[in-house]
Amino acid sequence: MKQIKLVVKNGSINGLKNRMEQFMKLIYNKREHLELLKKKKSGDISRDDCQKCLKYSALTNCRLDWCIRETYLELLEDFQKGKINTFEFCLAFENTGKLTSDIIDIFESNFIILSPDQKVLDFSNLLEEVFDLCQDYFQDLEFLDANPSSEEFEKSKIEFKNSLGKIYLKIQKFLNEE
Repeated sequence: MKQIKLVVKNGSINGLKNRMEQFMKLIYNKREHLELLKKKKSGDISRDDCQKCLKYSALTNCRLDWCIRETYLELLEDFQKGKINTFEFCLAFENTGKLTSDIIDIFESNFIILSPDQKVLDFSNLLEEVFDLCQDYFQDLEFLDANPSSEEFEKSKIEFKNSLGKIYLKIQKFLNEE
């Protein structure tokens, strides 16, 4: 059984990367993940095993994100070219992330496991930055009562576009190094 040691670089961001840092000393073991999924399906799983299974599942989700990276890139490019607005981008980006989670659930319920590696973890960390940015944008919308004529709303959209542009450049650089 091939084992992959998980390593996370470049500090910490919210969400996925924090989970990866907590998990990075653990060696991914596909056989153990499969056994945990079987226990979960039978309902005979301890809380600790359930937590470990969730962490393994988050890692396999990273693999699926990598497999559909072209979809994420297309969304980023459409936003950069002005083909979709901020709200449409965030909604589509988050929906794509939710769909990958649903697909992983279906795979795992049928004991199909996608194995993670460093490249997919690094890519997922970049995606997590975009997800965090979208969450901040939606919170701004809620706080500003989605008043598109307000100066604060316009400032939020500009900050979003600038921040997303920086992340997009990091993603392009990462993919060019692959």
